[in-house]
Amino acid sequence: MKGLKYIVLGVNIAFFALMAALLPMQFEENDDIVMAMIANGAYSGSPDCHLVYINVIYGAVLAFLYGLTRAVEWYTLAFAALHVLSMSVLVYCILTTENRSPWERWLWIIVLYVLWARIIVALQFTTTAGLVCLAGCMLLLRESKKARWSGVLLVVIAALVRFMAAGLVGLLMAPIIVYTYRLNWRKYIAVVVMLMAVVGCRMVNRHVYESDPEWKYYREYNQLRAQLNDNPNAYQLQPEQLPEGVEWTDYQLLLSFIPDPEQIDLPTIRQISAVVDNMPIQSQMQNLHRLDKYAVELAILMALLVLMILTTGNRSKYIFLILYSFFMAVLMIHVSLDGFLKNRVFLCMMMPLLMTDFMLLPKTTGLKRRWGIVIALLCLSGWYGYQIHFERQKERYAREFWELLQRPLLEYMSADTYLVTIGSSMHVEAMNPWHIWPYECRKYTLGWMTWLPHNKTMGHSYKALLRDEMFVFTDRNYEDETSKLSIIRSQIEHHYGVRTEVKWKIRNGRFAIVKVNALEE
Repeated sequence: MKGLKYIVLGVNIAFFALMAALLPMQFEENDDIVMAMIANGAYSGSPDCHLVYINVIYGAVLAFLYGLTRAVEWYTLAFAALHVLSMSVLVYCILTTENRSPWERWLWIIVLYVLWARIIVALQFTTTAGLVCLAGCMLLLRESKKARWSGVLLVVIAALVRFMAAGLVGLLMAPIIVYTYRLNWRKYIAVVVMLMAVVGCRMVNRHVYESDPEWKYYREYNQLRAQLNDNPNAYQLQPEQLPEGVEWTDYQLLLSFIPDPEQIDLPTIRQISAVVDNMPIQSQMQNLHRLDKYAVELAILMALLVLMILTTGNRSKYIFLILYSFFMAVLMIHVSLDGFLKNRVFLCMMMPLLMTDFMLLPKTTGLKRRWGIVIALLCLSGWYGYQIHFERQKERYAREFWELLQRPLLEYMSADTYLVTIGSSMHVEAMNPWHIWPYECRKYTLGWMTWLPHNKTMGHSYKALLRDEMFVFTDRNYEDETSKLSIIRSQIEHHYGVRTEVKWKIRNGRFAIVKVNALEE
């Protein structure tokens, strides 16, 4: 049994390497790319721990490693190591759980590997944190003190990577932990220490950001901006509902991820957030239809839960499963009321449910119900296998755009220029995740980098677009009156009294890098 953990570790190293090469692996969105560029110094000029969405303690470790050598892409390598370690913990826990038949163990392992492949094909810090936290919680369920304290460490690391994702997984695993611990107060000591450590790390992160006025301003601004961009209620707001002094066009540009920071400053975005937060519950309930995108997954999970409830003969397990199902549904509805339930968040919710089901499997099941569970889990695996194929095709499309149409334009520009992206997204996430550091990136502005201290005075107003070192990456149709760039130019004239012209710097059949200049009166 001692050698089992090393076999599992070796298999998972090989699996991750194989998936990363064959899929191939890339980041899901540009968030991870920019955070890696901040950490490795490509964006900020020197390795920096302020990774915005990731705790500064984790960022400080990465900055230290990049300070030793930039020849290794530590950001990606750290995620790979956490993935392999977490998956090894989960597989080992399944294989060594008592009173489980071989078919049950291997069925759940197959599902986990399919879900893991789905996560790898679109690597992201949210799902990474969720996977690490799940592994930590599974260790907390073990009888060994060493295992439980190892679980504490993993949960704390998960909270450093993405606090909200770790919190979500921890919340969904809490019922099975309490159900298992019962009134054995000694086991709760590790949980209490874990919670204290997580809170302590959050306090350190808050202190580091608030000790610098620029980072303090940026942190609150970005949090509120992100909440608005990810809140479907913000897109239901009507012009008459906006706070006094906020123009509809400026608000629409905010929702398009390109706000004018001078017009939508921190006090203004606070007012807008207050209006959105106070929208009536009737408006929020309209967002529940967005759960339709998970209809297949929810149907399979519901069927699995019904089979589990019908199969168990234990009264306490029966009641627990019913209450847990209700808890899961309420949590999903709550998330959907004022946010987009993104696939990565749904994955973070589904994995704890599957592991909870495994822990509560009855010792004996009828043949029909056993086959029902098998079919449900195989259907779930098949559905996510299809998603892997779909995601792979989508990322191949993005990678072709990046390599053939977008990166050549950027390589034409000098590395000390600033860049605003408008229109179709620029697929920087499609770059090789193992070779981010050689790419001397322009300093991107606006979007979630609005008010980023690394930009200093650049990008704190649309007037910055008129500066010599500022360029705009946009679709080829930037001259159309309905294009976002034309709307921005209209706002520059409206707010600042400056008429502008656009001259292209370089372009191809799909995209262009242009310069916005002030017209001489």
